[in-house]
Amino acid sequence: MAPRVPIDLHIHTALSPCAAAEMKPAEILLTAERAGLAVVGLVDHGSAGNAGAALRAAPAFEPRVLVGIEAESTEGVHLLALFDTLEAVADLETVLAAHMPDLPNRPKVLGEQQLVDEWGEVRGVEDRLLVTATDLGVEEIADLTRARGGLCIPAHIDRSVNGLLPLLGFLPPRLEVDLLEVSSALTPEQARERWPELAGRALVTGSDAHCLQDVGRAVTWIPPEFAQADLEPKKWGEAVARELLRA
Repeated sequence: MAPRVPIDLHIHTALSPCAAAEMKPAEILLTAERAGLAVVGLVDHGSAGNAGAALRAAPAFEPRVLVGIEAESTEGVHLLALFDTLEAVADLETVLAAHMPDLPNRPKVLGEQQLVDEWGEVRGVEDRLLVTATDLGVEEIADLTRARGGLCIPAHIDRSVNGLLPLLGFLPPRLEVDLLEVSSALTPEQARERWPELAGRALVTGSDAHCLQDVGRAVTWIPPEFAQADLEPKKWGEAVARELLRA
């Protein structure tokens, strides 16, 4: 078999209240580099507040860095929206914020939402509750992501909590996505056995890491030339999907 490299497109920073305070961009990227990851996706629930820090830290490390948001649809489904520019992800963040309830975070219950710089210094906290649903449907979030050149991936589609298939029971016919993520609890082959409608769909596995020891715990393997391909995330996802379906 031709050589392949691992990617992990679902890693949280310390802005997610459920993530450990150690999840600073540079620490994540150093851990990813040591694990041999070729591409990483750094996301947070409902916000891209640490995306700029991640992109500024990225040149010092080997993995290609995508940044984004783990958005929650009105149905309760989680979707990853990944980008390679701060402008695109910030624009989506503004749109999503207008469709989220303005509620305060409860750090003693849910955890602190830390805003950090590229050096890992805490420069503030986000007081707005981020772990909450928008009033947008799954198709709408996917369309908003793709319209900005981003890669939209329904997250952990097999999970009973916030997973697309247990919640909806089917793949929405208007949902335009090239990749779907299964959790580390299943292999893509096991997921296709459980849900026959996944036949012919490109599946990836991500760690959904909330602490450093979990970075790279679950990965997807792709040819090395795909890792640094000079393509916007949407086109990159399309290319990766075609390759995974050929493998």
